[in-house]
Amino acid sequence: MKKAVVLILAVSLSIAVKAQTSIYMAKSSEITFFSEATLENIDAKNNTGKPVLNTKTGDLQVQVTMKGFKFKSPLMEEHFNETYVESDKYPQAKFLGKIKDNDKIDYTKDGSYDVIVEGPMTMHGETKNVTATGKLTVSGNKILIDSKFKLKLADYKVDVPKNKLSNIAEVVDVTVKAILEPFEKK
Repeated sequence: MKKAVVLILAVSLSIAVKAQTSIYMAKSSEITFFSEATLENIDAKNNTGKPVLNTKTGDLQVQVTMKGFKFKSPLMEEHFNETYVESDKYPQAKFLGKIKDNDKIDYTKDGSYDVIVEGPMTMHGETKNVTATGKLTVSGNKILIDSKFKLKLADYKVDVPKNKLSNIAEVVDVTVKAILEPFEKK
């Protein structure tokens, strides 16, 4: 009986703490982009992104270091940073979104939700509104994010020379996967 009471108290405390926590931050994330073109496909992965989610408001912020994108080819990485996104001049990309219908998500119990996130994204000195769909999964004290959306490079004034259009797509697929945990002040 004593063990049952202790277990019930522990579960109740866990639920109470979880209900009070509203800021979640990524302990790990992977942001990728993929360009499918006639001559070659280009993909890169970045683990520098640190998504932050406020479960009370549905505000989602993702900031990523452009030089954090890693390519299979060092030459592709060099061209990406120097010629296309000018990483020294524009070192970060930032998304400030809001989850639509955030009030329909129960962050206190495990479950999966199809979500739409809208907001401004700034990259290469340009800001455009982006709408992304994805899945948000509450699992224990973690929130998993999985989203895929398209970005048109011209919207961010990333110029692809006409002679390179067979190498680089004008629209790229972006995928965001992250595991968020309660933010703890130190």
